[in-house]
Amino acid sequence: MEIFSIHLFMHKEVAYLMKKKRYMVFVLIFSMLFYTGCHYIQDEKLPPAEKPTLNFRITWDSYSGRGEAIKSIIDVYNARPSSKSIIQLVGGNENREQTNKLLEETGKDTIFVLPYRYIKAYGLSNALSTLNPAFNAYKDLYYDEIWAMGIVDHQLYGIPWIGHSICLLYNESLLKQANIAPEEIDSLDAFVKALEAVQSHTNAKGIGLVGAEHNDVSWMVNQFIYGFGSQLVDSVTSEVVINNQMTADAIRFYRDVLGAFAQENWEHHSGLNVMKLFLEQQVAFEFQGVWGVTDIYKNGRPFEVGIILPSKIGLKSEVGPLMLSIPSNMSQENQILANDFIHFLLSEEAQTGLMKGEYSPEHDSHYPFRVPMRIDLHDSLIANDYSIYLPFIEGLSNPSIDVPIPEWERIKHEYYESGLHEVMIKSRTIESFLDEIEHIATQLINESRYENGD
Repeated sequence: MEIFSIHLFMHKEVAYLMKKKRYMVFVLIFSMLFYTGCHYIQDEKLPPAEKPTLNFRITWDSYSGRGEAIKSIIDVYNARPSSKSIIQLVGGNENREQTNKLLEETGKDTIFVLPYRYIKAYGLSNALSTLNPAFNAYKDLYYDEIWAMGIVDHQLYGIPWIGHSICLLYNESLLKQANIAPEEIDSLDAFVKALEAVQSHTNAKGIGLVGAEHNDVSWMVNQFIYGFGSQLVDSVTSEVVINNQMTADAIRFYRDVLGAFAQENWEHHSGLNVMKLFLEQQVAFEFQGVWGVTDIYKNGRPFEVGIILPSKIGLKSEVGPLMLSIPSNMSQENQILANDFIHFLLSEEAQTGLMKGEYSPEHDSHYPFRVPMRIDLHDSLIANDYSIYLPFIEGLSNPSIDVPIPEWERIKHEYYESGLHEVMIKSRTIESFLDEIEHIATQLINESRYENGD
């Protein structure tokens, strides 16, 4: 009986211990699950690791309408979980001295937007990092001559982002009044006949021209120089080749033939003067970029604007690409981040998005200020009601390059613009102007190359 009681007691004790053990295991498992769940919840509440910040310096003030338009594109990138960095917009300008300084001081964390005319000089001085092979695949999305503006010694230092080309704009109402069919203006002769008709049947002058000592006279006349078959410098050797009969004929046609149909005092006018006259319907034609169209839209759209490609009448379009570049002192790590952002800027989404343009508070509307450089956006622009601006992209295919080599920028500002103005007011001959430019340009280019060890 005693043995049986002991056995029964031990059996109950074992059962109790087993039950207690199962309870302890249950508590342990529950505790682990509770801890894990709490830890998971805590992890979910923790902010994601902060992304590194890079600056993006543009050529306009960050607070301007154009700066705000660009910022709206940057915001799309920054909001993406997949973006590798946070991009901060930095306002700027095209001042060369300031850009030189900033490339050295802030280049480690700044992506730069640069005028095309700066790329070759900075590329030759090793101020920029090469962008190939990371962006070589984009080449086919651009016209050859536009893509070539970013290349120095077979290395890619700048990628075309946005920019402009110049087209021939016309007032549809004035042409209709003069019985002119725009589609029949397909040569310089036909263009001159159209100007004659405007002045015979309307109160307007035929065309707005520029002739003042100003940047505008340079790019305007160069469209005719290139169109007549000449160049400023040889595209391969950079030898000065402007002094020839084709250039003389181009300048003479501009001054004497077109000048006969231009506004009074045109020899002292800049592009701004011409835009005002075009808006006031005092001239029927003008050479302008996309801003020439939007200026009419901003001011009540008093008439419809038509667009003719300069190539249709035998001229070339002045172009001004803005390039995306990375300074050479940027770290490899930051270059990887910068490349990711540049890929986004070159995407169809970002390129088409910029066509929305800058916001005008006084008109409560947006207006394009530049056009994308990619040539495959035809369908996208049409789908977004930007088809009227397509000629400004097509104009990139037949460019007149105002500053073909770095040295020409100084030549242009110190000698070329003033010399052209003197030719327009007939205070000197075309021949003496071309002789002087050939001599001075050759001398300055040779001096520059000697200083650079070329």
